[in-house]
Amino acid sequence: MNAEVFSSIASRLCTACGLCCDGTMFQIVKMQHGDRPSELAKLGMRIRGKEGEFHMEQPCPALKELCCTIYERRPARCRLFLCQQLRLLQAGETTENDVLALIEETRAQAAQVRDLIERCGLREDGQPLIERFERLTSTPVDEKLEPEIAAMREDLENAMKKLRLFINREFRPPPLSK
Repeated sequence: MNAEVFSSIASRLCTACGLCCDGTMFQIVKMQHGDRPSELAKLGMRIRGKEGEFHMEQPCPALKELCCTIYERRPARCRLFLCQQLRLLQAGETTENDVLALIEETRAQAAQVRDLIERCGLREDGQPLIERFERLTSTPVDEKLEPEIAAMREDLENAMKKLRLFINREFRPPPLSK
C-alpha cells in the first residue's frame, strides 16, 4: 500500500477510534526530545514534570469528537505512534473494514466499563479509565451489606479484564526487540 493511501485510511480509522488519546489505552504520553512542554501547556495540554522529564496526562484535552485539535503541533510520540492495527494494515495483513469492526467492538467494551464504573458510584472525572477503575476497586465492598454493588463490581472487574486483554492483543504495538 502506498504512503498516501495508507495515510488516508489511517486518518479515517484514527478519527473513528481515539483509544490512544481518550484515556482508554494510556494514562500518560511521555515527552520526547524536541517537544516543547511549555508550548503544549499553552495549548491546554495537562503537562507534568519531574526531574527534567515531562509527560502529558490523558485523556488528551485536545481530543474533540475523536479529532485532534492540535494535530500539527502534537507531541512527537503522538506523531510516531502506530497502533498494532495500523501496523497490520500498513503491512497488508488486515483491511480497513476489519479494523473498523475491532474499533467498534473495543469502543463498546470501553463504554460498558465506563457505564459500570458510573453505576458503581464513580462519576466521570476526566481521569484515564484505568485510574478510575483502580480508584473504585480499591474501596472494599461488603457483599452481605451491598450484594447488588458487589455483583456490579464483579461485572466491572470482568469487563475491565476483557477490555485490557483485548486492547493489549489488538491495539498495543509489540515491544521493541533488543
